[in-house]
Amino acid sequence: MSTLEQEKNELGRWLQTAMTLELSTIPLYMTALISIKPGKNRVPANILRSVMMEEMLHLSLAGNLLSAIGGRACFSAENVPSFPLTLTFNGKQFKEREFAANLGPFNPDNLEIFTQIELPEGWNQGFALMAVERLDVPGYTIGEFYEAIASKLEDLCNAYGEAAVFTGDVKHQLGLDYYWSGGGSPIVIADLESARRAIQVIVTQGEGTRHGVDDDDQHYFDQPEEVAHFFRFREIQFKQHYQAGDNPHGDPSGLPFEVDYDEVYPIVSNPRSTDYALDPVMSALNYQFNRLYSLMLYQIAEALNGAPGAMYTAILNSMHEMTATALKMVATPVANDPQQRHGAPSFEWVQPMV
Repeated sequence: MSTLEQEKNELGRWLQTAMTLELSTIPLYMTALISIKPGKNRVPANILRSVMMEEMLHLSLAGNLLSAIGGRACFSAENVPSFPLTLTFNGKQFKEREFAANLGPFNPDNLEIFTQIELPEGWNQGFALMAVERLDVPGYTIGEFYEAIASKLEDLCNAYGEAAVFTGDVKHQLGLDYYWSGGGSPIVIADLESARRAIQVIVTQGEGTRHGVDDDDQHYFDQPEEVAHFFRFREIQFKQHYQAGDNPHGDPSGLPFEVDYDEVYPIVSNPRSTDYALDPVMSALNYQFNRLYSLMLYQIAEALNGAPGAMYTAILNSMHEMTATALKMVATPVANDPQQRHGAPSFEWVQPMV
């Protein structure tokens, strides 16, 4: 029979996987966003930016959950995603939903992958693509994975009591003082009720409410309702917004907007640092980006492990600097590239010098 410590260690591994899962989406959405030429595709760019920032919130909420049970966040070469990444959702009923997630430009193929990542419960779509790296997620959808985490928390609280489960120092968590932008807000987790609330925010912002396209931010944060991530990506696919009363399984029927896939830089897909070996300028920019990206992740982990002020540095300095570097890369052709592609960051781990 497992002890409480063993059960919490297992749950901690699940929550670290949740953090890695949330982290894996950010490079995908960011790469598509920065590939859009300045001033073009304004509505799709705003959608991608809003989803990316809310994924940062989800990363923080998953980290707060881990901290709440006394766990420690950690990013390293072993658990930072590399691309192309195969996301495998191993549910009890559906075993075949496997697809490659690529760092690539804003285009219809990558948008389809984004909808697969954010797929709500009840959408029976499936891919069967393979890639180099794997991240196995217990559950057919991200929502089911988080529901399994909630069930495990409830079982532990029923067996041992909430005080024995939620032993982390709440001062180590990220609260409202460390919020940057986007819908929702951080939730400090001290008990089962606040843990459930955090999990529900992650699920509804990604997949929508059970019978609608909205994210339920009005209910949780008294903020205006927004369309959930899955449906925001479908808006881009249909070049049209959802409006009140739209059937979540139907097409959006609101105002149309422009989507132009030609106004996108021809960037390298799934780049590696070795791809820039013949271009010392691009190689230096990519190394600078990866150094800043890794430093940001290190600072986020530090913020969740007892130094929440490190989140300021992670967002205000590291993230802003790496975004500026990435924008410079995508606007610049790769020297000596026979396909005349532009650069793009590879999101590879570089051990921070701290």
